[in-house]
Amino acid sequence: MSTSVNRDFRWDRIILISLILIGCSSGVIALVSDHVASSHQKQYLSHPEPISKLNGYNLPKKELAVALGEKTNNELVLSEDVVEPKIKDVKLGSLPPCSCCKKTIRVPKNPYTRHQSAARSLPNSFFIKNDAELQYGLSVSKLVEVSDGRGYRIDRLKFSNAVLLPEVRDLLENMGNDYADALKGTDSEGTVFRVTSMTRTNNQQRSLRKRNKSATKSLSTHSYGASFDIAFMDRANDDDNCNRPTREIQKLLLRYQNEGRILIIPEGGCMHVTLLRVKS
Repeated sequence: MSTSVNRDFRWDRIILISLILIGCSSGVIALVSDHVASSHQKQYLSHPEPISKLNGYNLPKKELAVALGEKTNNELVLSEDVVEPKIKDVKLGSLPPCSCCKKTIRVPKNPYTRHQSAARSLPNSFFIKNDAELQYGLSVSKLVEVSDGRGYRIDRLKFSNAVLLPEVRDLLENMGNDYADALKGTDSEGTVFRVTSMTRTNNQQRSLRKRNKSATKSLSTHSYGASFDIAFMDRANDDDNCNRPTREIQKLLLRYQNEGRILIIPEGGCMHVTLLRVKS
């Protein structure tokens, strides 16, 4: 009896253990299959559909800016919106000027006696004593009025008149054009040299001598309409300094002097320029 009971008991254990083993093995298989499946998935980022293909989403249309007033066949023409750089509006004379004198510019000095001789030898020159003779010179075209030009401007004249001999005015215009050309395309473009003195009557020369001890006591070349003074360079750009304007006016004066076209006296407040000969 005891032997049969023991055998039945053993079979129950065997069946129980078998069931446990079967259940555990099923769980292990499930875990392993999930891990394997996930390890075989593709590892990359997906690229979504373009927004334009999605229903209910409208992309804004890109359009070029419309230039007002431009029409072709009654339709507006599209053009790119160009933003122009802002240009500083600088009035000539509103900025501190660059000095043009013997302290800032190095040029050889020609003796004043040479200036006087050159002034007397010019084709239309004559000694202008007073306002009546000045007006006479203008009436017969021996003297001509002078105004602002390219590369130069005329200052407010207190002891002289804005007139010169025709050939001296031509000299001034040539120098102005050459100066403007030298500065063209640079940061100093638009800078001009300032003429502070031109033709004086002998009466004006005497009045000036009372105020300015450096004014000549002999016959002035200004009284022949043969000379003018350059005292400053007026900048057109407040971002620029005086280096280039000063260097270029010095080169200009030296070139004209070396070519035998002008005589120069560097003074404390200006450059005194006299026409030496008419350019042929």
